[in-house]
Amino acid sequence: MDGFYKGAPNGWPCWSFSNHDVIRHVTRWGSHGISRDALARQTIAMLLSFRGTACLYQGEELGLPEADLAFEELTDPPGIRFWPEYKGRDGCRVPIAWEDGPAPNGFTTGKPWLPVKPELSALNVAHQNADAHSMLNHYRAMLALRREHDELAHGDMRFFRTSEPVLAYRRDYEGKALLCAFNLSTEPVSVRLVKAAGAKLLEPSAADLKGATLNLPANGFAFIALDDGAPEARIAYRHAKPTA
Repeated sequence: MDGFYKGAPNGWPCWSFSNHDVIRHVTRWGSHGISRDALARQTIAMLLSFRGTACLYQGEELGLPEADLAFEELTDPPGIRFWPEYKGRDGCRVPIAWEDGPAPNGFTTGKPWLPVKPELSALNVAHQNADAHSMLNHYRAMLALRREHDELAHGDMRFFRTSEPVLAYRRDYEGKALLCAFNLSTEPVSVRLVKAAGAKLLEPSAADLKGATLNLPANGFAFIALDDGAPEARIAYRHAKPTA
């Protein structure tokens, strides 16, 4: 990201983690998550806090994984030709499940081009709409956070010098600032805030702030608002320490 902005200081990037030609990111990055749900929540928190335009691929707001299709269910020519070494792009292109009940869950009254598998059927929109803690409502909360804070939508982005497994940066805009921190591991860690006057943890963070100590669970993330921008505020440590 630093390289992009140095090379194109007046540029405006577009970021995405999934699209119709690649394995869905919650499946592709599964080994980095303590659970698929935790990984999905963290990755949208990251994506919507980057400087630039965020692109969401249909179904990721439901936490959809890559569908596991049988050979006879494939429609994508490369997948058919190179099976099983390459299974094609059908796994990320299956229909959205809208309603509770059996497949195809309100997507069509006929037979869809690709099947809706039971695992994806259970992640339907109707069910998630009714669950305040669902992935769909987490995406809505993250989108609301970005709309409410111009720092995330328009602000400058400055990375802190951190070590694995924590990624941290701040977003600044017109005297306001947010610190953003992410634990990119499956073990909890804690870090320390420095000169972070009036630090306030914002929802929907997945973290705990006690004084100047920020505890990040596995795949945790935090958005921290600062009083008057606190220009010297930072997340300071050489090595993130496991929490007790």
